[in-house]
Amino acid sequence: MLFYNLFLYILFPFAILRLFSKKEFNISELPRIKERFGKVNLENNFQEKPIWIHAVSVGEVKVASLLVKEIKKRHPNIKIFLTVSTLTGSRQLKKLYDNDLEHQYLPYDLNIFVKRFLLSIKPKCLILIETEIWPNLINNCVKQNIPIALLNGRLSEKSLKKYQRFETFFKKIFSQLSLVISQSQKDSDNFVIAGVIPQKVFFDHSLKFSDLVSPNDSKKIYKADEKKEKKIIVCASTHPKEEIFLINTYKKLNDSNFHLVLIPRHPHRSEEVQNILEDNKVTYAKFSNVLDLSYEMTLVDKMGLVESFFKVADIAFMGGTLIPHGGQNFLEAVKHGLPIYSGASTYNFSAIVEDLQRLKILNIIETESDLASAWRNFSYNSDLKNRSNDYLLSRQGSVERSIEKLLPLIEA
Repeated sequence: MLFYNLFLYILFPFAILRLFSKKEFNISELPRIKERFGKVNLENNFQEKPIWIHAVSVGEVKVASLLVKEIKKRHPNIKIFLTVSTLTGSRQLKKLYDNDLEHQYLPYDLNIFVKRFLLSIKPKCLILIETEIWPNLINNCVKQNIPIALLNGRLSEKSLKKYQRFETFFKKIFSQLSLVISQSQKDSDNFVIAGVIPQKVFFDHSLKFSDLVSPNDSKKIYKADEKKEKKIIVCASTHPKEEIFLINTYKKLNDSNFHLVLIPRHPHRSEEVQNILEDNKVTYAKFSNVLDLSYEMTLVDKMGLVESFFKVADIAFMGGTLIPHGGQNFLEAVKHGLPIYSGASTYNFSAIVEDLQRLKILNIIETESDLASAWRNFSYNSDLKNRSNDYLLSRQGSVERSIEKLLPLIEA
């Protein structure tokens, strides 16, 4: 641990500078910096040991909300405390719970901050969503007899190789996890290789399946001209370099019967994407209240609208797949019975991607010309929605099963 901690102390000033340099950072965040140093908000009353759930950002917060609902159903009076790592995750928590559920930022993984934090909240157990491996956090929890569960876990071959560069160090860290429930059998195997005790590793379907068959309150998208018939291609959660690929694909498509919607993963990139659109001399509008199909493209610079656009879409393209990022969540597009296209980088959702390809819901295409051709030859398949819905229904119940395995930690 000595070299790891020395490395963290060297990185610490740069972590602070990076925090200030983020485009979404604003002056209102300044008072909250102390949270990242392990300071717990005074209004948080921890007379009772809480269940502590850590969710990195927006996607993990949505998963955490499913766990909170199920835990509260079984134990209405139990105290739950949530932490996040990002501003967008914090905003999502505020939107979901306001002040009804205590939450703040996870401290940096320095011993002094982690110890201060744990001393303040004294959690009954820690639940990590997906793969958040912080050595000092895990070590200090174990020293204080705080069991740690990792839910919805995923560990790709790429990530496993990174941990194996320091195999002895990370095997000890992984071996301290009390429970791991992974998203696929392959993920389970990788966790065991990483060092988790085999008897503590289980496989279940992604927790993200659990809220996809019920209706939600997503915003309705209105078209400026309801009579204007255009096929709408929604490109969701795009990353740098992907927008230019998609714009070029649209140009190769060369069909005014299609309208392209670009939804960057990070809304603060909208100005950057806007410049790309202008450089490529395509007509576009920034989305406000209605979808104006008189333009070639629409740029969405707000969060929380992906599913709303999927409701009016004819085709979905998932971002994070044209660069080595591993993809974004495919399941919201599946919920709406859409034909889905993506690039080849899908390792974050390998099991789901295999299923979707087998069911002919997802098409992986790597070149602009091939994607343009696929969109041009697109025709609606009435059976696609049924296949999508049947697939989602077959994957239900993972939240309830995960809670059953968590009960010994929660009720201890």
